[in-house]
Amino acid sequence: MSTTAIKWLALVLMLVDHLGEFFPQSVPLWFRWLGRMSAPLFLFCLAQGLEKTSSRPRYIRRLWLGSAAMGLGNFVLVHIFPKAPVRLNNNILSTMVVIAAIVWLCESFDEEHPRRDRLTRPKTALAGFFLVQVTVILLSNAVQPLDRYLPGLLNGFFPNLAFCEGKLDVVVLGLLLYFLRKSPKRMSVGYCLYCAMQLGVSMMMAVSLHDFGFLFFRMYQWMMIGSLPVMLYYNGKRGKGGGRFFYWFYPAHIWILFVLSNLV
Repeated sequence: MSTTAIKWLALVLMLVDHLGEFFPQSVPLWFRWLGRMSAPLFLFCLAQGLEKTSSRPRYIRRLWLGSAAMGLGNFVLVHIFPKAPVRLNNNILSTMVVIAAIVWLCESFDEEHPRRDRLTRPKTALAGFFLVQVTVILLSNAVQPLDRYLPGLLNGFFPNLAFCEGKLDVVVLGLLLYFLRKSPKRMSVGYCLYCAMQLGVSMMMAVSLHDFGFLFFRMYQWMMIGSLPVMLYYNGKRGKGGGRFFYWFYPAHIWILFVLSNLV
């Protein structure tokens, strides 16, 4: 499968997942189970894209524009529907920006790295990255009492480890998929260990609550293991079509589902 084919599959799984998220009373839970495979597949494609793109700065800029648009759109909608039955805090693009920025910073310190678009002053860029991260965290904590949705808006424009979707947990997964991308065997082992950790946390919660249904009805992120066979079926090719469609479909479908969930 090419990255384009994998993205289309991930898109369908994402739509199924978000139907379950925004209409939990009407859609069966197994929609959410299937949806656990979506984000890992998109992160896998991100890892391949960061390696194969002809211009990493332009690639990251597209992700950032999508993140900023998502943050702004979410901020507007949550104020139009202040009593929404489902929270609107989706913005995986902000998480992708953080992952891409960390990858870019790490590889810029490697003088033998073949990419031509390394940062010329990686130490300055690293200091700037951490300064922005800390500043946004402090600012978000300061403005949250004024409007609890402001941190989400800030995260859209200044993607942050503390407020991006999935937070450090998903960022670590994205970095794992990138730095192990050249060895399917190592990537498989790393991914299985990551999923095992997710399962372990769920099992500890289930044991503490004396409810093993918790593994299937509350904390079922471990089901993301189902995306591994798709990753291993990757043929190293980009594929054709799709392109910018994925960038506008992501916010559009979430906003439409959110609005509909407030009207029905």
